[in-house]
Amino acid sequence: MEKIVTQLEIAAAPSEVYRAITTTEGERAWWTTDCEVAGQVGGQAAFRFNRMGGEPGTAEMRFRIDKLEPERTVEWTCTANQHNPDWQDTRVVFTLSRTAAGTRLDFAHTGWRERNKVYDACVGGWNHFMNSLKSYLETGKGDPHVR
Repeated sequence: MEKIVTQLEIAAAPSEVYRAITTTEGERAWWTTDCEVAGQVGGQAAFRFNRMGGEPGTAEMRFRIDKLEPERTVEWTCTANQHNPDWQDTRVVFTLSRTAAGTRLDFAHTGWRERNKVYDACVGGWNHFMNSLKSYLETGKGDPHVR
């Protein structure tokens, strides 16, 4: 199984980082403007993007929220998808640690069945969106996908 991992240092308190990755308002500021996040364990989060390669339609991923440990951990499992089967059953984990300057974020998107063009696009996508999250928390302005 393949995985995407990265680590960021963010000049913001863990509580602010946690809020940005567990609320609809937060996610819309850095990941995609077309989403809803339930914000409770067992709840659902849905994220929508334009399809890859300019194809018409929307790619939607739905996640079950598996774990919420305030200021520490967020875990999701992809339970449904539209036009993006490579995401099915993958897991997204955000792990937060307080540092002297703010927060260290360890990010992992695991369970990819193979390296293919979708995986490669997501490596680049997550790099962009992790930087968007950092920018949003440090400057108030992220660079989310706009539908």
